[in-house]
Amino acid sequence: MPKSRTRKPKNTRPKTSAQPGVYERTRTTIGLLVDRVTPEYIAWASQGEEDVAAFAAGQLGIVKAFATIVQAVSDGAPGYRFEPGPTRAFLGPFLDDVAAASEDDSAAVDDQRYVVGTLIDWLTFLEETGRWDGTAEDLVQVSEVLDEAAEALGGIVDASPRDQLPLPTEEEAADFAANAPFVRHAKALLEWAGAGREVDADGGLTPSGLTDAAALVGSKERAARLWEAMLAAELVTLDSGTARPGEGAADLGGTDGLARLEAQFLGTEIVVAACTAGAPGSDEGTAASILTTVLDRALDQEPFPLEDIASLGAGQGEDLGIEEELGAGATAQLKDLGEALLGEVRELEALGLVDTSDGMVAIPVAALDAVYDALVDEEADQGDYLDPGFEDRELDEV
Repeated sequence: MPKSRTRKPKNTRPKTSAQPGVYERTRTTIGLLVDRVTPEYIAWASQGEEDVAAFAAGQLGIVKAFATIVQAVSDGAPGYRFEPGPTRAFLGPFLDDVAAASEDDSAAVDDQRYVVGTLIDWLTFLEETGRWDGTAEDLVQVSEVLDEAAEALGGIVDASPRDQLPLPTEEEAADFAANAPFVRHAKALLEWAGAGREVDADGGLTPSGLTDAAALVGSKERAARLWEAMLAAELVTLDSGTARPGEGAADLGGTDGLARLEAQFLGTEIVVAACTAGAPGSDEGTAASILTTVLDRALDQEPFPLEDIASLGAGQGEDLGIEEELGAGATAQLKDLGEALLGEVRELEALGLVDTSDGMVAIPVAALDAVYDALVDEEADQGDYLDPGFEDRELDEV
């Protein structure tokens, strides 16, 4: 995906010092070269996302303009490269001209970030697709020039909602990676799996294996979900009906950077499993959908009271007119839904991914990244489960 997801600047035609005839010939050749790989670039940048495809197509005007300026004064025929000297010499004036055409100082920085990000995207594309026709040394030097420009502008990627999340202390992060209940359970299952355990055709535990695993972690439901998450996080690999510890298994349970990443990956997969459980429209699927919203509110630091979940369906049928609208069994259905949702919250809490100690459904600060990644991964799927207006409603309105 392109790194330069800011708006396109109004002016991308800075002045050049090349002779007019040379400049025009270079511009024509560069245009043909870029047009030749435009479909490939769009596919590379967008990965099938239509809105990004349009954005990627728009980036190529920047590429053509800057490549023309740089290669008009470079030796040799135009090609898929930037030479370090001209790149360094012309990037500053190019960005100055872009800023001069911007609406105000704030817009100028956004426009400059867009340009630098676009050039980095193009350079990355040329490198990854093997189209770069300069030297390896030139590639490194040009990358350094662009990285320096990006750093001077404060980075080229727009702020992510993740940036607003509180950060754990070093001690909190290390303790979570080493001692979170879900990590300890996973370590126990990895030790139990040993050199290899027989599994069924899709990698799930066999009935006897599930019984053994449940004895280690507390229940069959927990064992099955943990095992599913471990497979998704590649802590367990499959080989001809046998499950073995994966490459990252040795790092899980430590406190260094790799261990923290493995714990985060596993935590993410556990939350994904909880938020996608059940078929759309089923009670389990609806509970998973509401759980997604509850966790999303917790990420926004606006957690739901646990009491709202625990009392879901208790005596609310008359107040909401549920029986008239949905039938005499609606209140009982709602109560069952509340119990299922409460069970999921309690399970995530037992695993160390939710905290209700103050009466609110919150997320421990060390688990925020894991939960955030889970909700981002499942954002598209959530639309299949959730009433579009649900997020704007309170639980007592369900």
